[in-house]
Amino acid sequence: MDYFFSQILLDLQKRISKELPEIQFIDQDLGQLGQVDEDGRPPLAYPAILIDFPDTSFSELSGSAQLANAQISFQLIFDNYSSTWHKSPARVVAKGLDYLNIEQRLVNCLNGWSEDYFTPLIRTNVRSQNNNDIGLRVRMLSFSTSYEDYSTFPDEESKEVSFTFKGGLKTS
Repeated sequence: MDYFFSQILLDLQKRISKELPEIQFIDQDLGQLGQVDEDGRPPLAYPAILIDFPDTSFSELSGSAQLANAQISFQLIFDNYSSTWHKSPARVVAKGLDYLNIEQRLVNCLNGWSEDYFTPLIRTNVRSQNNNDIGLRVRMLSFSTSYEDYSTFPDEESKEVSFTFKGGLKTS
């Protein structure tokens, strides 16, 4: 794939599913949290991650090439609640805090990770989004990266050129 967002979405899905096998659903955020099934909940398998690219700024490199600074958001969605009240049994509290452990593993999986076409991901923000009315716990994690975009070059400007040297070097 040539388009940055298509390729990084596929690479993120692959990396997350390998490093966090307990994640049951990884997809692009297409508004799934706003859709409900017969139970009044989004039709997802939990825990789930929805990925979006909310903001990307561009600056000129040279010609029509651009440097892109992209934001990537991850909604980490859990459907199980367990009490974390201070007088709850320790095993109940541990289960209630499990989503935070999975969140930290997601951060460890992504922060500093890169491929040859983008700079290492850097965590920039984390916030909670409570969906208590439908029994979901949602954590929003934001990361940033950058990449060089040469896709706007006309085809004739981006042809590969090879040079061959047949000769020797003269030293004095």
